[in-house]
Amino acid sequence: MNGLPCNKRAPIASRMRCTRHAGWLAAFLFASHSLCYGAAQAGARAPSVHELFEQGQTLAREGRMAESEVVLRKAAKLSPDDRTILTLLAKVEGRLGEFPDAISLFQRVIALNPLSAEAHVDLAIALSDSGDLQEALEETARALAIDSSLPSAHLNRARILDDLRREPESEAEFSVARKLAPNDPDVCFYWSFVERALGHFDKETSLLQRVIALQPANEKALILLGKSLLEQSRTTEAETVLRRALAIDSKSSEATYLLSRLLIKTKPSESRQLAARFAALRQLSANLDRSKSMGNEAYGASLEQDWPRAIELYKQALQVCGGCEAEEALRRNLGLTLCRSGNTTEGEVELRKALAMDPGDREAVKALAVLSQGYENP
Repeated sequence: MNGLPCNKRAPIASRMRCTRHAGWLAAFLFASHSLCYGAAQAGARAPSVHELFEQGQTLAREGRMAESEVVLRKAAKLSPDDRTILTLLAKVEGRLGEFPDAISLFQRVIALNPLSAEAHVDLAIALSDSGDLQEALEETARALAIDSSLPSAHLNRARILDDLRREPESEAEFSVARKLAPNDPDVCFYWSFVERALGHFDKETSLLQRVIALQPANEKALILLGKSLLEQSRTTEAETVLRRALAIDSKSSEATYLLSRLLIKTKPSESRQLAARFAALRQLSANLDRSKSMGNEAYGASLEQDWPRAIELYKQALQVCGGCEAEEALRRNLGLTLCRSGNTTEGEVELRKALAMDPGDREAVKALAVLSQGYENP
C-alpha cells in the first residue's frame, strides 16, 4: 500500500497515510453505528475471524482507521497468532498515531516469525515514526541481514539515514533501492530530498521527472519539480510544470503562489489574478482548519453525552466551513448527534443532506435505514 506523503517529514510507516485528520469522525461514527445496530443484530451469527479480517481490511482501505482498529482487535483476540491480522492491526495503529501499540504488535509478529525481513522493515518504520531513529536503523540492518535484496529495506534505511542527516549514506542506499526497484516512484521521490539537501538540483530534477513519468498525476512531485527548476533559473520549464500541477488541482495554494510569483514580470495581470486566488485559498484553508477544530470539540462533547453543546458546536462548524470539504461529514455527524439526543426529525434531515452530498456515505445510509425501521438513537 504505497503512496507519496503529504510532505517530506510525513511518517514513513503510513502506506495508507495522509488522511488521519478524519479520525475523530470515524471514531464517532463507529460508536454511533454500534449503538444503533447492537439491538437489531443481537441474534445474528458472530462473524468469523476471516470475516472480521476482511471487514477490517476494507475499512482500512477506505481510511476508516478507528473502525478498522476495533474490528481487527476482535479478530486478533480470536486468533492471537495470526501474523497477517497482527500486521494489519499494527499498521492501522501506526496510522492512528498509536506508535507504542504498533511497535508492540510488530514485535509480536517478529517473535512468531523471526526470519521475516518484511516484519523487521515494518518495525523499523514504526520505530522511525515514534522518533527512535537509531533503533529503526538497526531494524533495517536486521532486515537486510535476512534479505539483502529487499527493496523496501534499502528504501526505508535510506529514508532513516536522511532523517539522521547522513545524506551520503542515504544517497548510497537510495541508489541500491533504485537498482532493485527501478519503477518504484517512492524511491525517486524520497531520494530527491537528499539531492536537494546536498545542493544537487540537477539530480533532484532528474529524479522528480522520473516520478512524474511513473505517476503523471502526482501533484506534489510536480510542485517540487517546479521549485527545483526555479532554483536553476529554468523559468520556462518551471511555468509549464506549475501549470500542469494546477490543471490537476486548481485549489493547490502552493502551486498558485509559486506561479503567481513567477509571472510577476512576464505576465503581471495573470500574476495579480493568481495572487488574489491564493489569498482566497488561504482563507478557505483557515476556515477548514477552524471547522475541524470545532468538530473535534463537538466530538468531545458527544463523548460526555452533552448533546446540546455537541449540536451547537457542529452547527457552528458548518457555518465556519461554508461549503468546505468537511461539510458532508459535519452534517452526517450533526444528524447522528441530533438523533442520539432524541431529535430524530432534524437528525434525519441532516443525514439526508449528507447523503445527497455523498451517495456513497455508508454510515448515513445505515442510520437512515435504522430510522426507517423505527429505531431510536442511530
